[in-house]
Amino acid sequence: MFKLSKAFFLGCCLCLVCAAKETTLQAQSAGLVYVTNAGGNSGAAAGSISAYSIDSQTGSLLPVPGSPFADPGGPWSIAVDPKSRFAYIANRGDDTISAYAIGGTGALTPVPGSPFPQDPTASGELPVSVAVDPAGKFVFVANYNYRTVRAYQIDQNTGALTQAPGSPFPAGTNPQSVTVDLSGKFVYVASGYHNANGTVSAYTIEQSNGSLTPIPGSPFTVPTDRSKTGFPAPGTMPCSVTVHATAAGQALYVADSFQNGIWLYVIDGATGVLALSPASPFSVPGGPYSVKANSSGPFLYASNSYPSYPTGSVAGYTIDTVTGSLTAVPGSPFVAGAVPVGTAVDPAGRFVFTANQGSSMNNFTGTVSAYAVDANTGALAPVPGSPFAAGLEPTSIATARDPGAGAGARQRRKALNAPVKGKPIY
Repeated sequence: MFKLSKAFFLGCCLCLVCAAKETTLQAQSAGLVYVTNAGGNSGAAAGSISAYSIDSQTGSLLPVPGSPFADPGGPWSIAVDPKSRFAYIANRGDDTISAYAIGGTGALTPVPGSPFPQDPTASGELPVSVAVDPAGKFVFVANYNYRTVRAYQIDQNTGALTQAPGSPFPAGTNPQSVTVDLSGKFVYVASGYHNANGTVSAYTIEQSNGSLTPIPGSPFTVPTDRSKTGFPAPGTMPCSVTVHATAAGQALYVADSFQNGIWLYVIDGATGVLALSPASPFSVPGGPYSVKANSSGPFLYASNSYPSYPTGSVAGYTIDTVTGSLTAVPGSPFVAGAVPVGTAVDPAGRFVFTANQGSSMNNFTGTVSAYAVDANTGALAPVPGSPFAAGLEPTSIATARDPGAGAGARQRRKALNAPVKGKPIY
């Protein structure tokens, strides 16, 4: 009887130890980060995607096994579907869209048929921005040269893409950024170039196939800020868009890199029509390139070239939950790496990341800056080891959640505890 009891006791202890170990390992992963590397002076053939696991305790980044993953198409923009099953890349170099399945460790595997050509009979479209709708049904791509936005249906089993009927759809001059509203009903594309009037094109999504219909009043003007003096020439250049929820519905934020500001539009939830907030624009301390709202908190972050090379910065703002207006968080802006061009927030809203492109002055040596978010104020503090090494000329950044269950998650947690060869750049 004693032997049976002892064996039972030891077995229970072993189970408890294993469970505790599993919980500890699981706690180490807070999701994934992906960075597109265009290749710098080496050209599109050197393009790749860097992948990292996020340490949930510190926010530090650990390279995913097999990273970086080759993408010779000239990767320029990345988006991850809401279930973190697939990643989609707009390849500026060869006018294609790469699609990858996200494995258990965070590794990327091309889906059948990838990369998908936008138009086999044409070239030079320059796809520069990609977005996935909140339901994970559709992919939308903004094409800089052809002034269009293309729509694709996602195969829910494989992740493969099929163009929607009527694609491509007309957009404004030099579209630079595309996003989908939180309801998955509307698409917004920011377009513009120096010394011109920038616009935001708005569309309704046909839910059965992803086709787009222009919203009445579209495109909506991004106005010139007449309060600025000594301006070399009037004009706007909307280069990034993001959406955040408010008490009344949704707000759309447009980063204007030419006027160093962020414009706020209120979205009509029924029609998708945009109404410019009289409170905007909100000042940004120098050349905002990417703007991203924190879906898990009332904060917004913008990467910009201020103060100057070799360091840029990321500006942080508190979002008024009623009006959507922005107020700079304490300590903003926060120092980033050389030429920060992409901004991302982890799914839980605890960490912020910027992709730092570098320049010819440092041979386009890329890095990723990582910050912990103060949940009360939105202020940022660099995480241990930041910035982390990336590939040549990073161009965009995205995060994905950790599924947190199943064999795949266990693989990732095991990988997090394996020795890592790569070291962060200090």
